[in-house]
Amino acid sequence: MERKLCTILALDVVGFSKMMAVDEDHTLKLLNSRREFIDTSISDHGGRIFNTAGDSVLAEFTSPVRAVECGVQIQNKSMAINAESDEKDQMRYRVGINIGDVMVSNENLFGDAVNIAARLEAEAIADGICISDSIYDLVNLKVKVSYEDAGDLELKNIGRLIRAYNVLKCKGATRGLRSDDAVPQVKIDVPEPGSLAVMLFKNLSSDEDQEYFCEGFSEDLISAFSRFKKLTVIASNATFAYSGKDKSPTTVGQELGVLYILDGKVRKMGKKMRISASLLSAEDGTTLWSHNFDTTLDDIFDIQDELVETIVSNIVGNVERDQVKKLANKKPEKMEAYDLVLQGLEYHRRSSVSAENNKKALSLFTKATEVDPNYARAHAWKTCSLANNSEWFPDDMPENWMNEAFSSVNKAIDLDPNDPEAHRILGAVKLLFEGDFEKAIFHHEKAIEICPSDTYHIARYAVLLCYLGEPEKAMEQIKRAMRIDPFCSDLVLETEGLCHFVSGEFESAIASFKKMQIETRTSLFYTAASLRKIGKSEDAKKVLKVAQTESGMENEKFVSSQLFQRESDKSSLSGALEEIQASL
Repeated sequence: MERKLCTILALDVVGFSKMMAVDEDHTLKLLNSRREFIDTSISDHGGRIFNTAGDSVLAEFTSPVRAVECGVQIQNKSMAINAESDEKDQMRYRVGINIGDVMVSNENLFGDAVNIAARLEAEAIADGICISDSIYDLVNLKVKVSYEDAGDLELKNIGRLIRAYNVLKCKGATRGLRSDDAVPQVKIDVPEPGSLAVMLFKNLSSDEDQEYFCEGFSEDLISAFSRFKKLTVIASNATFAYSGKDKSPTTVGQELGVLYILDGKVRKMGKKMRISASLLSAEDGTTLWSHNFDTTLDDIFDIQDELVETIVSNIVGNVERDQVKKLANKKPEKMEAYDLVLQGLEYHRRSSVSAENNKKALSLFTKATEVDPNYARAHAWKTCSLANNSEWFPDDMPENWMNEAFSSVNKAIDLDPNDPEAHRILGAVKLLFEGDFEKAIFHHEKAIEICPSDTYHIARYAVLLCYLGEPEKAMEQIKRAMRIDPFCSDLVLETEGLCHFVSGEFESAIASFKKMQIETRTSLFYTAASLRKIGKSEDAKKVLKVAQTESGMENEKFVSSQLFQRESDKSSLSGALEEIQASL
């Protein structure tokens, strides 16, 4: 019998038997009506329905990311339909998702992987999604959702405990969001002379927990290289997407539009480590330079400086060591603090995933400030983590937390005026908590000036420009972000859509939002308004209901969260949403 590996999505109606007992005809009519958007969603995400029985649906996907995105979309649309339906016309679902080896017989699938998906569906809450830990490991940071640990579950007729997670609405930061099956959306025909892609350094240590160090070290290298104006440095969102993929340097170079690739490996054993680095030509794959560095954590910044100096010299000519030092971040006095910050960043990147990750990140950043009170970056990230925790635990935050947040990031600026993250974070909190556009603009511009390759900085700055009524300038920033990150993160695409909306280019706005991996409240509200603007009122109504249901926000509250300084921009959005609302 044929076997294959695939992702299984199991879906069932909550209380279907009871609904049938009350009114069979009406329930079946309702079921068939709902199946239209369910079947369409499965197909749109590359899935195939292989079994149905009554109210249940079993579908297979080649991608766990697409399966979870599909489950999220189905539940969002279902809740939106329920929100505008009489109680007798409401239908709710549970979804379970698992991955594993299955047996294939006459296009039907059998085996434990299918059974576990079905059992996880039964464990999900109404309108919820329950996924196995194997799915969680594959989609974590690849789908814009959050997760809650459901623990080890005893599933009927499954002879072992299954660790599971409940999928929740996204909270907190999503900066590290990357999809393994993403492809470049921007083609670069002629790479710049100093174009460089720094790949994620591979962890050769026996301890998988050292992955955080490799990611942090690679991010630091990208930040260091990006300070040289003669280099065009590709964003980590794009280069890290190639991790684990078997693609040649020439293919990577063509897709990212670069002439040079820096690849490397890290073997860490306690404080001792070996860092191997190679500069490759993306044109023919040849090695232009390579070296092994035997060092310790205490000397890691000397290695970074030597790497940067050597690579920049190879690409753009001679560079003096004092120039490298001048452009670098202020180093920590105690290397324990640096390691704590790297650990904290690992949890911070997953701060949209679970509440516990937020708490761990804040704890590690706080400890880093205690170990080394003069380490600017530790103070900056502590502020960012405090703000994220206020999203998750608004009722549990101490009264003075905002004062602590401002104090910490201001100290970071005082300690290191050239830290781009400190400026970006200060700009963000100035905008969010004080509505100070002038200082928000100043600090975002400063962050970009210091580190021009960070598309997160660029996109946030572009949003500010849109709020100020300067969509043309904002679009220039987005085009730059798309050059640096040809994969185009959801944040970049969302901001591109915002630029189009403010410019009155409503069809283009819809197209930008459609390219996102997963819908957000911002993309949904603006899509609804854009559809209304181009006369597609029925589609606009459907999207608006999804937006309101997913976000838990009414139109007025969402509009108030969009900080437009021109009354015409605010009126354009609110007017379109009010027109849709009036027709519901």
